[in-house]
Amino acid sequence: MYSKSFVWLFAFVAVLFTIGFAPNLTQDAFADVPAITAFTANDPDDLDTVYSNDDTFTLTFSLPINVTASATMSQGAIDGNFTLSGGADFGTTYAGLWSGDRQTLVISVTDISAATDPIITTTTIVGCTVPAAGCIGHAAVEDNPTGPTISPALGGDYGLFVAVTTGGGSGCNGDCTEPTLGVLSDGRRIVDNGFSYNGKSVDVEYYFTPYPLVTVQVGKQNVAEFKIYENLGIDNIRHFELAFGLANGESIGMSKAVINWDKTFDGIETVTIVDPENVLDKVKVTTSEGYCSDEMQTKCLIVKVVHTFRAPLDFNILGTNVWDAKRNAWQNYYNHGIEVVGESLNPPKEYDVSEKRQFYHLTEIGKDTAFDEFGNSWSLEYGLWTKDYVKPQRIVDSDTNVFTRMHSEFAKYKDSQAIDAIEKLLVSCTTCLSPYDGFVDSTSIDYPDRTNKLNNPEIQKKMLQESIIAENTLRQIFDSLYLNFHF
Repeated sequence: MYSKSFVWLFAFVAVLFTIGFAPNLTQDAFADVPAITAFTANDPDDLDTVYSNDDTFTLTFSLPINVTASATMSQGAIDGNFTLSGGADFGTTYAGLWSGDRQTLVISVTDISAATDPIITTTTIVGCTVPAAGCIGHAAVEDNPTGPTISPALGGDYGLFVAVTTGGGSGCNGDCTEPTLGVLSDGRRIVDNGFSYNGKSVDVEYYFTPYPLVTVQVGKQNVAEFKIYENLGIDNIRHFELAFGLANGESIGMSKAVINWDKTFDGIETVTIVDPENVLDKVKVTTSEGYCSDEMQTKCLIVKVVHTFRAPLDFNILGTNVWDAKRNAWQNYYNHGIEVVGESLNPPKEYDVSEKRQFYHLTEIGKDTAFDEFGNSWSLEYGLWTKDYVKPQRIVDSDTNVFTRMHSEFAKYKDSQAIDAIEKLLVSCTTCLSPYDGFVDSTSIDYPDRTNKLNNPEIQKKMLQESIIAENTLRQIFDSLYLNFHF
């Protein structure tokens, strides 16, 4: 049994041993390892929904960190203490600010250029794990050398758009903004050079976009590229539609050459083609992420459509249609558009038609013309094939006797006899046709309006003069005949 004096002596020696051999500890050397309990993204102004300048990231720790309260943390110190997973990077310029309790670090990004965007619900951040004095939260005690650990997946958002519905009963709730290739509904341009075809770019307007006519050859590869902005982020874009060959006033649904790109909620992309006349060939659609403009640095979905044409198009206007997950949709049209020239690579179209209970097999030789198996020509009018009328040619009679009305040359014989009779008449009556000298046929007069002769006073007057002159001339002829041949 130890005496009380021995126990007190042992305790005193233990205290001296601790004082002599323990390291110099400060209030910032913690017995526990500080863990990152939350990693959250935020857009303070909520002007967009994609990673952009002035967005922030907040790290929350389980314990106070051995840093100065309310102090800034340089970009170099951030890079030395934290690493983003998956190769993500904050960007070009950023800095941190510690809270007064030293348990929160807010990293503000002022330049995201060259960034590899941290992904919400996916990216994590790892704290410094090297047992060195440069690591925040580094404990001097030998059995606790590590700093902050790996964080949970990134939470929060890069902006939260809230659509406000005013009076008027629009029925819109939540997100009511459609994707755009150019400007928003309030006229603000958010995408530069939203459409390009074979390298010729143009800023897309709100609805109709003037575009210089581009001529392409049948069988040659073409590349169309589109930039699409969506207020809730490019992952929210669900459908893109490109339609060729529209006439003035036609809608996208009337096109016979359409390329559709769709994306499901779980990220599966599909491409479908509506091409009943086999005009499109070698179609390939790819998507990527890029900047909408050089100034704003917002992200757009880049849709690249590689394709060739097998045959010319009837018309040249292009149309695009795009919608998001909430079915907010918008269409754009581009004119003068794309003109496809060259011989069709498709075989001639064939049709089976009937006329007067007889069937014909047509082979198309032009846009609106065809021939049947009997050599008859047909024309397409108002969507129906009609056989062209050919006036039958009368067979010339070989018989020289033209004195019957059924003879093919009887009409010519009759006209020649009338001319001969007039010539003989004028021999005996030289003044019979003198009132008709200098007369001008009214049909040769260039009146301003000849569409309705009966309503034209000048023509009516001239017709009356003709009838009077004709009547007087006939009377003179008959009078002359009566005098010369009266018995």
